[in-house]
Amino acid sequence: MKKILIFILVISLSSVISCNSFRTDKKLSVAGIPDSKEVYYIDASVGDDINPGTVKKPIKSIMELNLRLQKKPANICFVGGQVFDGTLVLSSINGKNTDPIKIYSAGKAKAVINGNKSEAIRIENCQNIWITDLDFKGNGRKNGNTTNGLSIAHSRNCKIENIKAEGFQKSGVDLYDCSEMEVKKIIASDNGFCGINIMGSSRNISGKIIIQDCKAENNPGDPTNLDNHSGNGILVGVSDSVVIDHCSATNNGWDMPRQGNGPVGIWTWESDHVTIQHCISYRNKTSKNAKDGGGFDLDGGVTNSVIQFCLSYENQGAGYGLFQYAGASDWSNNTVRYCISINDAQTTKGAGSIFIWNGSDDIQQLANCMIYNNIVYNPGTPLISFENSSAHKNFTFCNNIFLGSDHPIAGVNKGSTFIGNDWWNTSGESKFMNFTNLAEWAKATGQEMLKNRYAGMQKDPKLKGPLLTDITDPYQLEKLYCYTLQPDSPLKNKGLDIKSIFGLVQPLRDFYGNSVPLGDAAEPGIYEMK
Repeated sequence: MKKILIFILVISLSSVISCNSFRTDKKLSVAGIPDSKEVYYIDASVGDDINPGTVKKPIKSIMELNLRLQKKPANICFVGGQVFDGTLVLSSINGKNTDPIKIYSAGKAKAVINGNKSEAIRIENCQNIWITDLDFKGNGRKNGNTTNGLSIAHSRNCKIENIKAEGFQKSGVDLYDCSEMEVKKIIASDNGFCGINIMGSSRNISGKIIIQDCKAENNPGDPTNLDNHSGNGILVGVSDSVVIDHCSATNNGWDMPRQGNGPVGIWTWESDHVTIQHCISYRNKTSKNAKDGGGFDLDGGVTNSVIQFCLSYENQGAGYGLFQYAGASDWSNNTVRYCISINDAQTTKGAGSIFIWNGSDDIQQLANCMIYNNIVYNPGTPLISFENSSAHKNFTFCNNIFLGSDHPIAGVNKGSTFIGNDWWNTSGESKFMNFTNLAEWAKATGQEMLKNRYAGMQKDPKLKGPLLTDITDPYQLEKLYCYTLQPDSPLKNKGLDIKSIFGLVQPLRDFYGNSVPLGDAAEPGIYEMK
């Protein structure tokens, strides 16, 4: 697992006036926080580095701004619509919880910080820094840039909002060893390694982070990374308590410069308590003959994490990967629920819509996963695929709707139980695997059996349809009515009670926000019928 300078004096002065109007003493400033600190105003058109940096006499360059910040930290206001070359550097600067250091642009358009071959902003050992309403640009992942766009390390309680980061060889936004962070409304595109990357270390994991309303688009791959994956959308590693909410990832990973393990749209590794929810990951890619290129992934060393209320479609790799690599910490107690996969695993060899792989080949290292109340649609590719090395235990598939061919499962199952699922062959045939029907397969394998009684279904669920989509906005997911059940669906009240059987607490809401359950029992799939 991608300018126009303001040179007319009247326009420039009006921009400065807009900057001044953004800050008025004792009134509200960024995000409604009272602005009590001084402000450095920076104007690339009429500013001068000998000026005091006031609204009427702004400074001109980021180089001078860095020198001033070393002596006296203050808020920073860039004139909107201008391009500022250089790397803004903040080191060991601490704002207050009620009065953070704010870096922003003001005016009708956002200011652009052009890092050229380096970062646009680099922050180290800081706290209470807010960055908003700016664009970051680099020379391009293949045209001289060698860094991240916004790089924040060893810092806490920072907020990044309404930022676009593009043209950086590594990640558009990169957080390392950070805690209590908010990353919101970021568009990260045309970067190399990753759109948004959260990373901790063995000494100091990152944690208590929310990534919300972000887009990772067309981050193709890092041309210098020849021994590991690149071209990811949103990636969280070595972290604890992270939420990825209402985000999207698409068209990432298509230019990874190697074969082997590859990129994924949205995923996590070596992390605990990560929640990925209300997200869309679609049409992600990998390099030719390489692995992955999937939608979502709970990878090596992930524990107590969940993917829920998400949509994956038309990815080259698996819609949902459940992976463990050799050398990772144990993978356990994870969940995939109330999610959709549509025509995933389009080209990646061996992948299915849901794909299980254990590179350690130790059954103890990939254990305890609930995959329930999902819908998987893929007539042309296996719905569930087990890699040759896929030793695992206590994986349970329950209350899912599977729509595919007569061979929906590929590979050898080494630890998964199927119970209470609806398997429907889109051709209408009853053949299941190498058996006449699902019931015969259940009798022969012990799958889809509950207390020695047949618990599976092989019925047309009567989804509203059509079953393809082009939806890209996570806030439109609840309008994906094509995957609701029609009133005469044979699945009404046919879901198993996962609380009594497995001791799990059912979510309060389904994919569409309906209460669970609404009738005598829940339904298989993502929709609760009245």
